[in-house]
Amino acid sequence: MLRKDFIVRQFEEFGKFLGSVFGLKKDNKWPELEELINKSAFKYTNIEIEEAGKLENYNLIEILTQTYSLKEPNLKMLADLFYEKGIGYSKLFKEDEASNVFGKALIIYDYILVNSLEIDFSLDMHFKLTSLKQLLNK
Repeated sequence: MLRKDFIVRQFEEFGKFLGSVFGLKKDNKWPELEELINKSAFKYTNIEIEEAGKLENYNLIEILTQTYSLKEPNLKMLADLFYEKGIGYSKLFKEDEASNVFGKALIIYDYILVNSLEIDFSLDMHFKLTSLKQLLNK
């Protein structure tokens, strides 16, 4: 029961965090958005976003799940953070960086799609998957 309470609390905190992210996006504060994501990622995913961004795509899921012990909720949060960071990079015309994090988000979302229950797949994730495939021409 304690574990369930912790997970619920973590999702509530992440929801508030995403509210801050969306506020910065709305106000076009892209450098601040990047800084907030960089500072907060470890709290929700157990890996620094910069470190995760440097991982190779070909074994990304294996490293995240085995080395960093990320479970599906943490993977989803990391993919969401990559997605938001990619949008920020795009707005700052950092196309290589955007492509890198968008690619990682796509890998993680695809993994979740294949490995999760149908009821766990969200409309938000479906939208992001479709957007990423268009952005990356896949």
